[in-house]
Amino acid sequence: MGIAWRESPKELVGLLRQHGLTPHRVDNVETAWQAFREFLAQRVDGLEPGPDSDADGFIVQWGRYSWHGRLPSLSFTRQFAVDVRGTWTENDWYQPEIWQVSLDLVFPDAPALADLDRLNVQDTGFDFSPSGPQRNHATAEAESQVKHHPTLQALWVSTPVHSAVTLDRAD
Repeated sequence: MGIAWRESPKELVGLLRQHGLTPHRVDNVETAWQAFREFLAQRVDGLEPGPDSDADGFIVQWGRYSWHGRLPSLSFTRQFAVDVRGTWTENDWYQPEIWQVSLDLVFPDAPALADLDRLNVQDTGFDFSPSGPQRNHATAEAESQVKHHPTLQALWVSTPVHSAVTLDRAD
């Protein structure tokens, strides 16, 4: 048995704490990434069934967003397609609900981060590899992609001014 999808933010918070981090004041991106990778390895219950479904994936995103005061930010997000058949009221079609658990890290402005919003890519793209060796490979690829850009390298070694773990509906 895995963790219930609605309880997954608590699981991520617990993993951050196990790594010595305060969830609302993460001070080390590398350590936060390790906790997030452990979170990605955990089985989650209540998702859309099927071995080939896109029910469980992740993405790393960066940029300057209005909701973070245009400060540099980095987000580690796990996305779920939640099985809501038991509560679905439409007769003609069914659609799972899409939910995201994110660790959002917001950084102080710095000259090395000046072009963050002008990079030719703003995320790693969603990956829905199954848990195990394929997901491990995908997370290593995402980390490599992030560390390939000098601006993102600078972001990765910066200390966030604040952080938050959230659960939001994405659809």
